[in-house]
Parts: sequence; C-alpha cells; structure tokens
Amino acid sequence: MKMPFFAGRAAAGTAPAPFAKRRTANRSLSLLLLFPLLFLAMLIGAVAGLDSPILLVIVSGAIFAMLAFFLVNAHILLHLLFLVTFVIQGSALYFFGMRSATWIAVGMAGLFGMRTFMDLVVKSRQQKKRTTEVSQSVSLVMLPFYAYLLCYMVSIILNRPSAGQLMSALKSNLPVFGVLLAFYWFAWRPVSLERLWQSLIWIGLLQLPVVLYQHFFVSTKRDNGFDSVVGTFGGTPLGGGLSSMLVLFIVGISVYALARWNRGLMSRSMALLVFSIGLAVILLGEVKAAFIWLPLGVFIVLRQRIMKNLLSVIGYGILALALVGSIYAVYNALYWGQTLSRTSDLEGKLNAGGGYFFDTHNVNYLTGEIGRGASLALWAKDGASSLPKRLLGYGPGASKSSSSIGGSGVIARRFAPLNVDATALAVLLWDVGILGALAYSMMTVGGVLLGWRYMRRGQGSAANMAMVEASVAVLVIYVSLLIYNRTMLDEPTVQLLYLFCLGTVVQVCRHGAAAVQEAPSVAQTGPVPSARRPGRIPARAAATQWRAHGE
Repeated sequence: MKMPFFAGRAAAGTAPAPFAKRRTANRSLSLLLLFPLLFLAMLIGAVAGLDSPILLVIVSGAIFAMLAFFLVNAHILLHLLFLVTFVIQGSALYFFGMRSATWIAVGMAGLFGMRTFMDLVVKSRQQKKRTTEVSQSVSLVMLPFYAYLLCYMVSIILNRPSAGQLMSALKSNLPVFGVLLAFYWFAWRPVSLERLWQSLIWIGLLQLPVVLYQHFFVSTKRDNGFDSVVGTFGGTPLGGGLSSMLVLFIVGISVYALARWNRGLMSRSMALLVFSIGLAVILLGEVKAAFIWLPLGVFIVLRQRIMKNLLSVIGYGILALALVGSIYAVYNALYWGQTLSRTSDLEGKLNAGGGYFFDTHNVNYLTGEIGRGASLALWAKDGASSLPKRLLGYGPGASKSSSSIGGSGVIARRFAPLNVDATALAVLLWDVGILGALAYSMMTVGGVLLGWRYMRRGQGSAANMAMVEASVAVLVIYVSLLIYNRTMLDEPTVQLLYLFCLGTVVQVCRHGAAAVQEAPSVAQTGPVPSARRPGRIPARAAATQWRAHGE
C-alpha cells in the first residue's frame, strides 16, 4: 500500500497525472529558493551576533520587506505605497521629527518598481499579445518619457558626476516611475483602478482633522502662518513644508468627486460633502495658486454642464466668482491682512500678494533664497555654459543645494549660497539641459493631450471618463508646477500623484478597450461577469489576463 504523500510512477502507456508537472515545477522552485533563504538566515544570524539591536531591526526589516513583496500583488502594493507616501512618511517627519522618513516612501516605491519588472519578466506572451491588440497609441507620453531617460543617461556619461551626487539624484528622480510603467505594461482590472482613486478620497478626508490641529495649535506659534498647514504631506511645525502639495491633492480628489457625480457614479450629497471638506482644507492651507487650480479643475470636469447654454455659463460663472471671492476673503483675514497693510501703493500690494513670482531680480544673498523667475534668469544669463552643457546639462543632481547622501551638486556649489534649484524647470535645465527639460515637459503636456482626446471621443465607460477627467485636471496643474517649485523632481508625494494620474490616462487609453469588453460597467464592485452571458470574455481567460495586477 502506497502512502498518500509518496508519488509513485505512472503505469506504462498511461498519461501522467494531472498535477505531476505542477508538482515537479513546485519542487524545482522550492529547491531554487532554498539557497537564498539559507543565505538570508545566515545573514540575519551574523548581524544578530554583532549585538546591535538597531542594525538587526534595519537589516531584518529590509529582508522581510523584500520577501513580502513577492507574496503581495501589485494592487495591494500600490495601496500600501499610497498609505506610506501620503500619510505615514509625512506624519513621521512632522510629528516625530524623523528627517529620514522620506526614505520609507522611496524604498516602498523601489519595491513596487521591482515587483513591476518581475511581473514583466514572468508575464506570458499570450497575455502580452492580447493586451496590445486592443491598445491605442500612447506615444504622446511614452516617447517623451524614453527621451527623458536617454538624456538622463547621456548626461551622466558626459559629466561623470560624483557617486554621492548621482545616488542623491537617482533616489530623488527615478523610483516612482515604476508606477507609470506598471500602468503602461499591464492591463489592470477596472475595479482595481477605480478603488485606487477612491482610496485617494479617503486620504483626502483624513486631512481635515490634521489641518485643523495644525492651523489652531501650530501656526499660531510661528511668526507667520505661511506653509505651516501641511496635513500629512511632510514638513516641520516651525519650518513649514508641502502645503502646496496638500492643496493640489485636495483639488484632485475634489474634482474627482465632482466628475463621479457628473457621471452618475456618486450621489450629490456625497460629492458635496467631499467638495466641502476639500474646500475647508484649501481655505486653511494658504496657497495662492488655489485661486487658479480649483476653478480650472472644476471647469475641466464640468465643462459640458457649464458650456451647455448661456444661462449655464452665467450661473457657473457667478458660482466661480463667489468661490474665488470666498477663498480671497478667508486668506486675507487669516494670512494676508498684516502683510498687505504694510504697503500703501498698488504695486507694493501686488508684489506682496504674489507679483514677486515674475521678478527676475528677486535674489537674497543673505538667506540664499531666489525667486522663481530669478532662478530661470540665472540659468539664461550663465556665460560659462558651453553648447553641450546647454543641451544636456551638468549631470543629474548638479543643482541640488543639499543632500543627506552626497552634499551639494557642482552648480549649487558654484552659486552658493544661492539655492538655484528653486523650480523644477530650473533644475531640469541645469541637470539635463534643454533637451531633457523639453522631454520631461512634453511628457506632462502629452498626458494632457492624450487624456483630452479620450474625453472628446466620449466612448469610455462612466468610471473611466471620471478618472481621465480628474487626471487631466491634475496634469494641467502639474504643467504650472514646473515653474512653481521643484517638488516634481524630489518629493515622493508630488511624484506619486503625478505619475499615478499620468499612468491612469495611459492605462485607460492603452487598455481601456479590453476593460470595456470584459466589464462594460466598471462602476460595479463585483467579480468579473460570468461567461454564461453572451459577448463576455470567459471568467477563466479574464483571470489569466488580469492575474498580474488584478485583485
């Protein structure tokens, strides 16, 4: 009698057991994994022998994180990346003073990128063929992206930056791009993509209690309240932080809620609740660009309602003026009153209210601060740059003023004590030159154009249309962010929202037809429809198609 856990030979002339091949493959995989697991166990034991609890926690945590990402699908990993980047790392910095908390988000983004490449390697050829047959061209985004990477690598080869400068630049610029590649390479379940957007709404609603605390208990301790309300997006109580990113994020989830309501996917009361909470956060955040960002985003997602007839244009115009007037009144009462009252002439008031943005001479050699317009003028007037430096820059990280890894870059040291990296466009011009800056900018503009074309066709499902409309609204704001600050190139929170919106447009335009064939109503949260209904893809085939990045 044979024991059940021992496999016998198949009888001669009979077909092999159904799971014989699978057992052989699993046994081979187990033997293959045995050696690296033994090595990791020996490494942990060696570190434990050093009698350093902190080092043991760091090493073992990194190892177990690497092992865990093999067992968790990309959908859950991206949810975790949202949580770590938008909530945990900023809160750790603001409330606990952990200056290295940014590395948590960078490490998580690196894990997600590694998982993306791993899924690309193991993805079947049949799945790749199926997804490309129904795809649409997304070259408006991907060609500039590849051109930017090419300029990035060529600039490294030509300038040969120091190891510290290069590591600092790579850490700041590249890890989060795995999000864009994941949405380009793979077809995600429509329900998964929709739930990712809905998770952003919950993160946005979480900002209200944090913002209330920061406004009433933190900003009052500062000489001025500017940039002190940052939510969970990073900063320090007395030094300020990413208040602009907080407002941009809230604008994004607010217009997404309006887009869902406009497409019949969200009730009016829920949309008004989300928008009202978002408006409260914006009013407490004090970001001048909100005057432009919020009305612009609302117009993009409600453009058909607004332009329906003359009465609609007038009605929504009145609401827009009331909204802008309310924001100005609150900002003036909470933040700007004392600043604007110090100057009596109109020119002084305009400059204090934001006119300094265009001042090409706004340079302070004592503090090192340099205005946005002045940062671009400094690059334009640089007489020491040769033609190759103009076209391809001085190497990644050249304009970085400070870094925990490699210190300041070559350009930052030349112009010290000035912070020449005041804007993303200035950083791109110094680091990767005109060609690299043009490629990066065209990637953002290409996302807007690609999404706008999809919106004009109007052939997508209601959920897809809402996500693309919100993405286009956010990407239009990101175009302005190129000359607003430098956070697009060195802050994980800013990069993650940007590449997620860009990836959403690419995903819907490239794989949206497959999603519509599989699930015509992507607003449903149930499983993939059964194959019994005519015209549907069989459930088993659909499971193969969405296995890598589905639920």
